[in-house]
Amino acid sequence: MKAIVKIEKEIDFRTVHIKVPVRYEEEQVPNDFPLRVGDVWEATIDIDSGQISGWPKGEEGSMHLKVCDEGIYTLYDEHGSQVGSIEQNYAPNSLIPGEYGDYVIMDIGQDGVVKNWPTHPCVEEFFPSED
Repeated sequence: MKAIVKIEKEIDFRTVHIKVPVRYEEEQVPNDFPLRVGDVWEATIDIDSGQISGWPKGEEGSMHLKVCDEGIYTLYDEHGSQVGSIEQNYAPNSLIPGEYGDYVIMDIGQDGVVKNWPTHPCVEEFFPSED
């Protein structure tokens, strides 16, 4: 017999991977901005600390990207397993700093930590209720 059941499970969310388009070229983010490759900015961020993996030490950065519904946001657990994603949809601003779901806005310090990372990150947008 096969059946679909809802199971509640505690998950230790560790990182979020962000892949967003740079829609307006250097007007939004310079070509040499860390982690930008072509017309895409892609980064993995520790959810608890806001630390960007692979950010060059000593370099500050600021971005104000209009991404609308073109980004991909993927959650990973403590084992590195994918546990949720939002694809081709609005930015989950309860986790990713920004505005209205249309923008990703980050101020990044020399240590690679997002200065405006939420104090209490929330992943609810990744798991919409069926109500």
